[in-house]
Amino acid sequence: MDIRFDFTSVPEWPSLAWLAKCEPGKPVVTVLHGGRIEQRNDWFCEAVWAGEFEAGDFDGSDVVAGSGGRCRGSRVVFVSSGSTVDRLNFIETGEASWVSNSLACLLAAVEADVDLTYPGYFADFYSIIRGLERYRRTLDTSAGPAHLVYFENLAWNGNKLTTLPKPREERAWRDFDDYHGFLRASMGLVANNLRAPGRAHSLRMLGTLSSGYDSTTVTVLAREAGCEEVVSFDKTRKGGDDCGTMTAQLLGLRTHVIPAEGWRALESPEPLFVASDSFGEEVHYIAAEKQLAASVLLTGYHGDRVWGKRPPDLSDQLVRGDPSGLALSEFRLHAGFIHCPVPFWGARDIEQVARISNSAEMKPWDVPGSYSRPICRRIAEEAGISRELFGMHKAAASRWPCSSSEFLTPCSMDNYLQWLRKRRSKWIKHWRIPPLTSPVIDRLLHQGVELAERWGERFLKYVGNRPGLNNRFIRRLSTLNYCNTPEGPWILFLRRYLFPWAMERTKDRYRAGLKRHTPKR
Repeated sequence: MDIRFDFTSVPEWPSLAWLAKCEPGKPVVTVLHGGRIEQRNDWFCEAVWAGEFEAGDFDGSDVVAGSGGRCRGSRVVFVSSGSTVDRLNFIETGEASWVSNSLACLLAAVEADVDLTYPGYFADFYSIIRGLERYRRTLDTSAGPAHLVYFENLAWNGNKLTTLPKPREERAWRDFDDYHGFLRASMGLVANNLRAPGRAHSLRMLGTLSSGYDSTTVTVLAREAGCEEVVSFDKTRKGGDDCGTMTAQLLGLRTHVIPAEGWRALESPEPLFVASDSFGEEVHYIAAEKQLAASVLLTGYHGDRVWGKRPPDLSDQLVRGDPSGLALSEFRLHAGFIHCPVPFWGARDIEQVARISNSAEMKPWDVPGSYSRPICRRIAEEAGISRELFGMHKAAASRWPCSSSEFLTPCSMDNYLQWLRKRRSKWIKHWRIPPLTSPVIDRLLHQGVELAERWGERFLKYVGNRPGLNNRFIRRLSTLNYCNTPEGPWILFLRRYLFPWAMERTKDRYRAGLKRHTPKR
């Protein structure tokens, strides 16, 4: 039995969102979608990949960004991004399997709610840094478990939905030229794909640029493939200059300088980001929403591991240092851009990349200190970027709202507190203490933890590796860095329940369209 798609456009939805309903025994998969989804009789996508656009073969590549679905006779393959900064989401109800590139859309479609009293959402989403085999794969809801699928594809055979490994090419990079050639060739193919005349909705390349290694490397590769513009945030998280305008000028690129704290002037910017990873790390990107529209955003997420000299994990499991980039996964559907983190290309072969980074041929580009990425430096310097313009020190550009005293804008805070107060009985029914809905108390507790953390860091520097001290105690004390670990103290405060609130606000954006267009459940 061959399967076909039945498409319905939902004007009220985010332009890149889609939802597929797969009913056992039926030859039709119903697809509801936003206004910028590309579609043919046997495939649909909001994606770019290293292949010919009209062939629609994005299910056959691991160099792919975005998502979509492809009919192959009696099977449908739902394709995820070739990274872990996006995911597919699915849930199985009594009469159908539902798949979407938006968790909020999926839960709204099946009228499912998450447990707002559960405090562990950040730890669950954070677990993707442990790799493809060790992350938390399900999210409990009132309609049953919602499944989170990173990097892998999904296959529907007309009766059952199963995971499908992402295709993997045999790659043998002997030296820098081989690997550099792979990156350049892949960038060229992706550039041709996004500019294909057969696209109903035009896309353009948009780079990101800072003072660090990864974005500089990606931008050099993108410029060679025809990229003409970049976005650059003006400040780091600690207020330092992070703008890459000098590098952009050398490359002849138009730069959109975005105020990194611009999001705080908006009415309620956080829900779309928090609903993606429960933390909202990339909330500052909302200040660039106008520039991001109708683009393929090329970023350097995961470059710290792939292009670092000594990555701590050389497996093919895409183990990361942090989940940065994941918070963009819902926002991008609304803003209308495809997120393409270039370091993930070929990242399952990280062992080969690390061998090249540490090879004798790369020593001229290996600078002293722990912050050295020879591959990045060689690519950039051979493109004419002066050594002192990038990669001189580690700059933290991402925003972590939950780790700051003022973690929500005033409008969002008022809405969040009202939401909590109306639902106090939920905690009582679970024999749990309702959260104290006082931003003043939360701020004082947060400042206390910050003070304890600073003194803890000083103590750790003082004791160092002195023999005879309780190493277990030292390791425990080091986890007070609550910005980098889901076990950190901030989870004890008012902000621990942000995810259910943000998910409820984000589901609202899908409900109007679902009332008009969702097939009967």
